[in-house]
Amino acid sequence: MDYLTQLLKKQKYHLIGDHSAVKRCKWYKDSIIDKGECYKAKFYGIKAHQCMQSTCALQFCTQNCKFCWRVMSDELGEEFNQKPTQKYKWDSPELILDGIIKEYKTFAIGYKGNAKANQYKVKEAMEPKLLTLSLSGEPTIYPQIGELIKLANHKDIITFLVSNGTLPNTLKNMVELPTQMYISFDAPNKEVYKKTCKPINDNLWDKYLETLDWIKSVKGKTRTVLRMTVVRDLNFCCEEEYAELIKRAQPDYVEVKSFVFVGGARHPNRELKLEDMLKMDEIIEFTNKLSELTGYIFTDKHMPSRVTLLCRDKKAITDRFIE
Repeated sequence: MDYLTQLLKKQKYHLIGDHSAVKRCKWYKDSIIDKGECYKAKFYGIKAHQCMQSTCALQFCTQNCKFCWRVMSDELGEEFNQKPTQKYKWDSPELILDGIIKEYKTFAIGYKGNAKANQYKVKEAMEPKLLTLSLSGEPTIYPQIGELIKLANHKDIITFLVSNGTLPNTLKNMVELPTQMYISFDAPNKEVYKKTCKPINDNLWDKYLETLDWIKSVKGKTRTVLRMTVVRDLNFCCEEEYAELIKRAQPDYVEVKSFVFVGGARHPNRELKLEDMLKMDEIIEFTNKLSELTGYIFTDKHMPSRVTLLCRDKKAITDRFIE
């Protein structure tokens, strides 16, 4: 773990406790100097400079997705990309959330007095409004994920939980749901799933389908999103099968996003290349096809991120802005 810790610090991760972290993303920097906004701002009204992009399961995941930006164990020669043992000692939700907020606030301090920075936004950044558990790893591996969500919700912090959907029992047993529940939607069938997501267990596709059914069951209790990351010649296919899964889960929103050739995705073991990124017109065409097949409404797009938004109905369009 020592080499991994050094690498993560070099990549500007702010580490918290034994398995959590927060990181300042490109859109945080762009927002605070009035250079641009994240797709979350355009789609949902979230300000990037008030968004804490975080993780509570930094080194643990149930998948080894080819397109993921994080490094994998076989790329470092270390065994960290696994589920923890039953005896693993987890940090408390209080330690994690307090640490994330504390480290996040340090990001804004460096912009105080910076001539390029919008000082009103710098002040806003000292009061974060959104906890996004999406940075690295699978957050539902953390056994107290529901308690962490509850703690943030009770501090009036908007919560976005991003899961790969392989641990449906954890989702079902959360003591409190997030403001918005994301499930990664990266394969239309088991064959493509195994090739794209490289799960650590053979039964995870069935678990994933169970999660899609759970998404339908919590309709109205939380906002739900299926988020696609599509890679040319890998999972950019099978619109009809994707559409059937969308109709099965009935999420409020579907995001269709191109893979980005960054970070760990550049490792030669992944066998990916820059050309595997989809052009925006290809994403739009794919989105239009899904719209035709599902009845979902093509509502918005964010060109810099190569991402589009489908809404289930007119009510989802009206209600999509949180702030």
